[in-house]
Parts: sequence; structure tokens; C-alpha cells
Amino acid sequence: MSTAVASSPPPPRPVVTGAAAGPNTDPWSEIVRLEYGADRSFGWSVREQVLHSAPESQEGLEKKLLTALSTPGCTDAGRAALCELLAVIGTSKSVPALSALLTEARSTEAARYALDRIPGPDAAAALRAALPRLSGSAKAGLIGSLATRRDALDRSTFAALRDNPSESAIVREAAKHALERLTPVSNR
Repeated sequence: MSTAVASSPPPPRPVVTGAAAGPNTDPWSEIVRLEYGADRSFGWSVREQVLHSAPESQEGLEKKLLTALSTPGCTDAGRAALCELLAVIGTSKSVPALSALLTEARSTEAARYALDRIPGPDAAAALRAALPRLSGSAKAGLIGSLATRRDALDRSTFAALRDNPSESAIVREAAKHALERLTPVSNR
């Protein structure tokens, strides 16, 4: 006759902290160190928190994203990931930080992407304010962003850019298309 031996549950796993866990395992601290082509698991963790957040927690998450964005040494990839998430939950509170990035060559696209999706006059004003400080494809992209807002305030600016021979061809073409976007089909 065999007797059954009661098995006990395995012992709990030890919690690894400090140096054994790595220099910093907080995903909010690590996302600022994100590098293109490197491990993105901590970025994914932050992304999931943002995408699956309840509306009442988004203000706090926006603050955390802005804090991370202002961290000294934030990498280009980290900045891009943070701007991408601000595009999802950002409000007018994000506009000052994002507008500061518009004129930096390495962050223009990421900041514009976020500002494109933030509703309201503050984001539009930030895009307009950066327009004279940009040139070439960055300026053309900004014109496209303003055109998507379909704000008639931009009509005279677009006309001036389209007709300015000192602007690059890509800027003049973008201004032309922006004006077409603002013009109702029945008036073309």
C-alpha cells in the first residue's frame, strides 16, 4: 500500500531589489534612456499604462510623461516615445513642453506628432509660433499640421508662404496644398 505524500507549495520567490535588479527597473525612469534598436520592454510597460488608463488617471499620467520628457539626458528615442504617448492623452498642459521641442531638429517630428493630436487653440498657436523658425521639410510638415486643423486664421500665412520666392520649393508646395485644403471644393 502506498501512502500519498502531501506536497507543499513551492516557497515564494525572493524579490530582487537594488543592484541585483539592475541600475533602475522603474519603467518611467528607463523610458528616457530608450535607444533605437534596443530593449523596449520598459517603454512597452509605460505605453500599456497610458493606453489602458482610466480617464480620471490620465492627468497624473500626463504629468509623469512631461516629467520624463524634461529629464536631462533623455534620448531621441525616449523623447519620440514620450511624445507618441502625449499624442494619446496630452492636453493643453503639454503644449509648452512640446512647443519647446518643435525647433530642435532631432525632435521636431515627434513634437509635431503630439501637437497635431492635442485639440484646442493652445496647440494651434504653438504650431504657428514655430513656423517662422523652421525651414525646409520641417516647415513643410508644420504647414501640413496646421492645414489639418482647417483654421481660416492660417489662410493669409499660407498664401504668403506660397508666393514667397525665398522659401524653398517644398515649403511653397506645402503652402499651396494647405490653401487647397482650406478652400471648399465648390470654390475651387
